[in-house]
Amino acid sequence: MTTIGTEFAMNKKKVVLISFNWANHFSLALGYLKAYASKDHFIQDNAEIEVIDFDTEMLNVQQVVYYLSQSNPDIVGFSCYCWNIEKVLDTARIIKTIYPTTKIILGGPEAGPIGSKYLKEHPFIDAVIKGEGEITFAELLKFYLGKGQIEEIQGISYRMLERIIDNPDRPPIEDLSEIPSPYLEGILTPRDKVTYIETYRGCIFRCHYCFEGKNLPKLRFFPEERVKKEIEFVLSHPEIKSFHFVDTVFNIRKARLARIAEMISNANRHGTELRTVEIIVEFVDEETVALFKKANVRSIETGPQTVNEDTLKKVNRYYRDEKFKNGVRLLENNGIEVTSDLIIGLPGDNFFKFVKSARTIIDMNPTTVVFSILHVLPGTTLYEKSQEFGLKFDDKAPHLILSAPEFPFEDIDKAVIMAYSLEKEYNIKPPPVTV
Repeated sequence: MTTIGTEFAMNKKKVVLISFNWANHFSLALGYLKAYASKDHFIQDNAEIEVIDFDTEMLNVQQVVYYLSQSNPDIVGFSCYCWNIEKVLDTARIIKTIYPTTKIILGGPEAGPIGSKYLKEHPFIDAVIKGEGEITFAELLKFYLGKGQIEEIQGISYRMLERIIDNPDRPPIEDLSEIPSPYLEGILTPRDKVTYIETYRGCIFRCHYCFEGKNLPKLRFFPEERVKKEIEFVLSHPEIKSFHFVDTVFNIRKARLARIAEMISNANRHGTELRTVEIIVEFVDEETVALFKKANVRSIETGPQTVNEDTLKKVNRYYRDEKFKNGVRLLENNGIEVTSDLIIGLPGDNFFKFVKSARTIIDMNPTTVVFSILHVLPGTTLYEKSQEFGLKFDDKAPHLILSAPEFPFEDIDKAVIMAYSLEKEYNIKPPPVTV
């Protein structure tokens, strides 16, 4: 068995959790990590945990490292996504060079599914958390503070001397009530436009390009009383003009949607808007629209990613053409903005099939159309079975598709250029009419 010397835990250790986000955004995930770890009395007695969100665009790595050098942290954890991993790695490498005893931990959807790969390629990383991180991070932190054996911690890949070791995966957390609310615990402060509430985890769909449904298929719900308190807390701030839910499908169950709409309606004394919730448009009917309006939903985001039947089957994507059209029409007619997403480069698509999808969606007249190129993300079915699907993609994040059997590189590039022009032209909003 491997242990850390008790001298490591003689004084309180400085633990910093870092996320590189877009301007003014903050990490709900890191708030969860601190909230859960702070429940543990041993951690309370031996560590101080700070959550920091850096602007990925405005701050360079040297500025971030200078900030960290003021406190000389003993343990640094990073929340990793395909769009911030390069800055994470640059920061971690420099920290380890200056402070070689500092422990570097990575987690999140970019690093977790391929933790061993990141450990092999980057010797400055000490451990990678796989999957949901709350329990795993707390156990790993206790080990670094001098308690427990690392071999017994589920859900990590780690470096031990010259070896890289993969411990067994940790099952998803069954009882989400074990995770304290970072808002109600005072760890995160609501801010206008960038406050997120999560009411459940998992997804009933199994889209092959998505991490969530494949790895977290079972729906697990936070207690409704806790959700109610979070909603009341967020909406008690008059400066919050809009906020978001990060549930995979906001309208997954109509009865539950009705209860949440009631919570929001009762607490919403300042006319706060709920924006950009992810929904399944095919589930929308007049009753759903009424509930959205009761919750003051002003905008939604949805697929379909493609409208071509063979492509939908290959990527296991749910889509019903008439129901989708009717849902978009109902929402738009009731003043709820619709953002419709299409993906370029899906297996089964080609240039002309993509053009068909674009034409079909534009004819539905949603408020906004968003085109994005396929990211073959770690942990997804497309990533793990890329050879079976005949996909070639950039192994370096953000893992952009390079070619598919019916969609060669040249055609993907042509589709991207066309989509850029279409998106700009379609999404131009006319100036408001003044009298």
